Parts: sequence; C-alpha cells; structure tokens
Amino acid sequence: MGILSDKTVLLVTHQVDFLPVFDSILVSLSLSLDLIYIFCSEMYLYLSISSKTSDNFWQLMSDGEVIRSASYLDLLSDCQEFKYLVNAHKDTTGVSDLNNMARHRAKDLPIKETDGIHGNRYIESVKPSPVDQLIKTEERESGDAGLKPYILYLRQKKGFLYASLSVMSHIIFIAGQISQNSWMAANVQNPDVSALKLISVYIVIGVCTVFFVLSRSIFFVVLGMQTSRSLFSQLLNSLFRAPMSFFDSTPLGRVLSRVSSDLSIIDLDVPFALMFGFSSSLNAYSNLGVLAVVTWQVLFVSLPMIVLAIRLQRYYLASAKELMRINGTTKSALANHLGESISGAITIRAFEEEGRFFAKNLELVDKNAGPYFFNFAATEWLIQRLEIMSATVLSSSAFVMALLPAGTFSPGM
Repeated sequence: MGILSDKTVLLVTHQVDFLPVFDSILVSLSLSLDLIYIFCSEMYLYLSISSKTSDNFWQLMSDGEVIRSASYLDLLSDCQEFKYLVNAHKDTTGVSDLNNMARHRAKDLPIKETDGIHGNRYIESVKPSPVDQLIKTEERESGDAGLKPYILYLRQKKGFLYASLSVMSHIIFIAGQISQNSWMAANVQNPDVSALKLISVYIVIGVCTVFFVLSRSIFFVVLGMQTSRSLFSQLLNSLFRAPMSFFDSTPLGRVLSRVSSDLSIIDLDVPFALMFGFSSSLNAYSNLGVLAVVTWQVLFVSLPMIVLAIRLQRYYLASAKELMRINGTTKSALANHLGESISGAITIRAFEEEGRFFAKNLELVDKNAGPYFFNFAATEWLIQRLEIMSATVLSSSAFVMALLPAGTFSPGM
C-alpha cells in the first residue's frame, strides 16, 4: 500500500485482516473436503495478489486445487468456507464489520510525492489509519460493579458457609464483649457481689469470647484458601485451553498481571478485607446501639452522621474504584514492556537504544504508581472526615451524659 502499491504483490497468509485491501484472493484446498469445518485454520491457503498478476502464476498452483478466485466481498457473499473463517477471526481481531475495510482499497488511497534516495520523485500512497487491530485494548469496568463480584467470590467451595460461620462467630464475640462490660458496669457497686465473683465472671466471659474471635479468623482463612485454589484452577484451565488466537491478541504482560498481582490480591487482600469489613461494620453498629441505649439523645447527632457517611462513601468509592482499575491496567503495560525488553535485550543493545527503553520503562512505572498514590491520598481524605464525624458523635454523647441529672445511670455504666 506504500512503495509497492504499483507492483504485483503475492501474499501467503493466515491473517484475514489484510485480505480486504487486495484485488484478488485465491482459496486453495490442501486437505480433503471432509475436514473443512474441523481444521479450517490449517487447511486453507490464502493467496492475495494484485490485479496485474500474470497467467504464469497459475502454474504455482498445479499441485493444489483452487476452489474459488474472486474479490473479498464476492468471496464473503458466495463462499461459505471463506465466510466461516472470517467470522471465526472476528472475535480475535475485534472487528465489528470487516466489509467496511474493503472500501479502503489501495487505489482509493490519497497519494503524495516524495523525494527518492537519488533525488528522483515518486508517488507514494498514504497509509490509512488502522481500522482494526489484532491486539485488543485491555477492558476495564466502570462504575459500581454491585454485589456480583462478591457473590462470585463466595460461591467458590462453600464460601457462603464459611462466611456465615465467621459472621456468626464475630456477632457472638461482640455480644460477649457487651455482656462482659455490662456485667462489670452493673455490679461494680453491688454489695451482694464479691470482688472475686465479679472478676471471675468477667474473665470467664473474656476467655469464651477469645475462642469465637479465633474461630472467626480461622473460618475466613479457610474461605480465602479454598476460594483461591478454586479460582487459580479455573484460571489455569482457561489459560491452557485457550485457543492460539487468544495469545495472538493478548500481550504477555497482561497474562502475567493476571497470574501474579491479581492472584496475589485474591489470595491475601480479598479475604482479610472482607473479614475486616464485616467486623468493622458490626462493631460500628454495636457501638452505636450501646450509645443509643445509654443516652438515646445521641441519635439526634448519630442519624445525620450516618447519612453523611453514606454520601461520603459514594463520593469516595466513585474515584477509588476507578483509580484501582487504572492501576491494574497500567500494571499490565509495565509488565509487558519489561518482558519484551528483557527478551529483546540483545537487539536493543545492538541498536544502542538502551536509553529509550529505559526512559519508556520509567514512564510506565510513573503511570502505574500515579493512580496508586492518588488512591492513597483519597483514602487519607476519607479517614480525616470519618475521624471528625466519630469525634462529633462521641463528644455529643459525653456532652449529653454531662447534662443529664445525677442518678440517671450508675457511674459504672
């Protein structure tokens, strides 16, 4: 389409993407017709040539059988075997409509005059912008993904059972803590309860709650291990059974990012994040319940704070989720560039391009670290506001307690 645009070009290729720009396509059958639909990619030989091909070319096909010879659009409409292969490649190349590419023929391309090496001027076709690309752009979710990822995670290997047992254990642990403190507060000034009994009951309740908080952690660890093994097995099965077209259209860095950093997050971060998320939420609601029982007036401050916390949560998650997704996609590009640089180190040194590749690597590192830094800054922004809200609730509760008349509740409470 450039310097060779006025020459006869013979192309032997599997790449269906290039066929629309050629004038004539010869479909040659190299195996028996019974295997057409089974080994389609192995059986056809596509010979794309310009319209200036001489008749001598047909002698090259004397040992084979040319079943069709036509333009791209004609073959696509009349030849079912050709149409089958084109449709099979659509998912690989990300083509929405291959027919549109046929309209951008080489003879329709804009041309420009260029000075040759010896001062001669020749006409060169301007290369159009690529309509299709073999390597797909990495997809990234946007907005709130909802509960689907969490449900998918908990469905693996009795995940719901282990999560439910863990939540129940933590609820019992919270109930034990509340009963432990309530026992001490209610009987610290009771003359009928001796100091030995007061301390003994307090210690027994505390020891019992230790087993429940331990079982909570064990259940979540088992949940994380079982789920990680299940997802890892599914990932390996999908990776090893993927067609070759997947590896043609997926960079190596993207695959490495999935089997390394993403799996590390699933192994370590997700189960503990779920455990701390459940426990922190239950602790917050239990503390608020105790405050409401002791001084119900604090609800006038707590309820607006809850509404404000929900608004802050939505505002924070809208940016935090996108930043973490951007961090994941930029990590794939970094891993891919680093892997290609290592494998092609000899060529890079031969052309003395070490500086350019090193600068490109630093640029990708900065692009990957930027979203992570911004996410850290967003987290600090959220923590500051949550701390202020917590201090407001606690100070309001203490202020209400100070205003209540003496004897409303015991000093221990």
